[in-house]
Amino acid sequence: MNIITFFTNNGTPQTGLSPVIDIWKIDGTHVINNQSCIEIAGGFYYYDFTSYDEDIDYCIRVDGTATLSGNDRYQFSTNETAGVGNILKISKNNWKIKNNQMIFYNDDNLTPLYTFNLKDALGSPSSSEVFERDKI
Repeated sequence: MNIITFFTNNGTPQTGLSPVIDIWKIDGTHVINNQSCIEIAGGFYYYDFTSYDEDIDYCIRVDGTATLSGNDRYQFSTNETAGVGNILKISKNNWKIKNNQMIFYNDDNLTPLYTFNLKDALGSPSSSEVFERDKI
């Protein structure tokens, strides 16, 4: 997942910076510490957050460097839509009911994203009279 930020200096897009990013889980765990961002163009920079987990909420702060001051120096954000990406994957990707389980697949349509045990109204495994599902 790319985290994209934008810096200005008194309203003018700022290029040539060396911004660094810090990311925390909302429980305070510092997961990315002072890592460099890459310049795109026109004041835009990005960080490739390879360990991003769509089910975790994060707090993000990017420091544009000491050459900027006031409101221009720091950018911040959250991913308060955590989990939405997986909802979209469930909507657009393949799924199967197999061996009394419903399996939702990731973008490659091979790797399981979520698996649920399917049960009938009496709580017995079922593929045909499904009343409830339990996430595995």
